[in-house]
Amino acid sequence: MWRRYPPVLSPVTTRALVDGMGAAIGLRGDSHAAVEAILRYRYGATDALLTDSGTSALILALRKMLPRGGTVAYPAYACIDLTAAAVATGVRVRLYDLDPATMSPDLDSLRATIKRGADAIVVAHLYGYPADMAGVRKLAAEQGIPVIEDAAQGAGGTLNGERLGSLGDVAILSFGRGKGTTGGKGGAVLVRTPALTDWTRRTRTELKPGSRGGVTVLSLAAQRVLSHPSLYRLPSSIPSLRLGEMVYLAPHPPLAMSGASAGVLRWTLGLEEREVADRRARAREVLSHMHDAPNVTPVRPIAGSEPGFLRLACLDSDGTLRSRPDLGALRGYPMTLDEHTQLRALLLPGERAGKGSQFLRDRLFTVPTHSHVDQTFFAGLAEWLEAQRPELHGIVALS
Repeated sequence: MWRRYPPVLSPVTTRALVDGMGAAIGLRGDSHAAVEAILRYRYGATDALLTDSGTSALILALRKMLPRGGTVAYPAYACIDLTAAAVATGVRVRLYDLDPATMSPDLDSLRATIKRGADAIVVAHLYGYPADMAGVRKLAAEQGIPVIEDAAQGAGGTLNGERLGSLGDVAILSFGRGKGTTGGKGGAVLVRTPALTDWTRRTRTELKPGSRGGVTVLSLAAQRVLSHPSLYRLPSSIPSLRLGEMVYLAPHPPLAMSGASAGVLRWTLGLEEREVADRRARAREVLSHMHDAPNVTPVRPIAGSEPGFLRLACLDSDGTLRSRPDLGALRGYPMTLDEHTQLRALLLPGERAGKGSQFLRDRLFTVPTHSHVDQTFFAGLAEWLEAQRPELHGIVALS
């Protein structure tokens, strides 16, 4: 069909775009303080350090929380931005496995990884699904090492009533265009102790400013128009944009968030609560369509959690499921971290992805839950799932 649905979409208002462009050309005041105050309140943080990207936020967190030449425990299946942050900091990397049923850390694997030697743990919430932070923090406390919570894809999810991004010793956020709540670009480091607050205040004065952000605002305005299903086929047909692909971006020294991104974010943060509620409602409808699909198993949220459903995640049970790019139904990350060529020099000997992470690489699919999901989408989804039934592949059940 001509209609094509973007995999993810972050809402942005006209007021946000106007204020962002006003900040870029010097006609609006600085919104950094307002954004920092919102984040401190929302995440129960003592400070929020605004950066030019989520990768920059993770780079700063790694530099602070690990000793020079230290070793970090990474999930073996995660965003390639974790690789970029490791490259930028030169940390050594060990890998722990994930439980493919939940995309949460396999605690036995993590325990074994810590025993091999680690100075800190990074835990990533994938696609808005909460990871088992309580289990991870218990293991970390036994060894006296910190937990860096990568909530770049937290997307408003909660665990035992607490917002993702409020559960680690340090947490990082991302406000890129595909993160649910956006400033076009940007990230943040959240801290909760006086010592770390002193560090973020010093670092804030040391970060150099990035661009004014005018191009970022123009990109957001274009996205707002071209992300509509009747138009999205146009940008998605341009190979150089690499939309929906995993792309390694070489890291650069962390910079401060642009005034334009802060101006946009001041308003889009106010959209999050409604957007999360709407994504959850659409996720429930998607799940109702998947109920009878024989080879599609939805990823199971861990006990006590409520996902933010940046995307709905499911597993291809028998390896026959095919992507539907027109529906935004796509495979997850196509590589485990040990397969990233950029990371191999930093991996300690013998570190390899476990079977759970390999299964996610080979069998994970994600489906949109954003505001452009409509009845035409659900009709296409039903058709896609119906095509997976065994009898349509010439398999006849024997009585």
